[in-house]
Amino acid sequence: MKKFIGILAVSFLFVSCDIWSQIEQTAALQNCKFSLKNVQDVSIAGVKLKNFKNLTASDVVKLTAAIANKKIPLDLNVNVGIQNPSQQVAAINGLDWICAIDGKDFVSGAVNKKYTIPANSNISMPLAVNTDIYTLFSSGNLDALKNFISSFSGSDATSSRVAIKVKPSVYIGEQKVQFPNFITLEKVI
Repeated sequence: MKKFIGILAVSFLFVSCDIWSQIEQTAALQNCKFSLKNVQDVSIAGVKLKNFKNLTASDVVKLTAAIANKKIPLDLNVNVGIQNPSQQVAAINGLDWICAIDGKDFVSGAVNKKYTIPANSNISMPLAVNTDIYTLFSSGNLDALKNFISSFSGSDATSSRVAIKVKPSVYIGEQKVQFPNFITLEKVI
């Protein structure tokens, strides 16, 4: 019986230490600063936006087929920077996100992976954004989409405001705890 109580006490001590560590990492996360580092590898229907100035016949066929099929896939990578200015390691266990172009929300997703941010360090959290933008054509958001394409292709001086709204989550014990509000990160491209 004494052996059982001893094992139980040691187990409780390890669990308590783990929960305390999670609480410390959560406190450090509250001091972290989030930023939208960059947007890269943007393509529409498999055509890289950098190539929109010099479309090939193959590119035109891909785009025409996508429009005809009413499915226009947009793929891009968004890198979210997380800066930890504290002396304590911070951790994030997940992140809900919403991506917007020129103030129009058009896709959302989640990252369910643990990231550890060392003390006084920066990390980059990649978000792969994949969505069908055909609805943007039909919902009156064509100008936002046109500006977005132009800002990457370099075809004119147009720019777009890309925003990622993020809501981090952490685990305290077995309980998932989300930040109460989304944090909006914007960048003009």
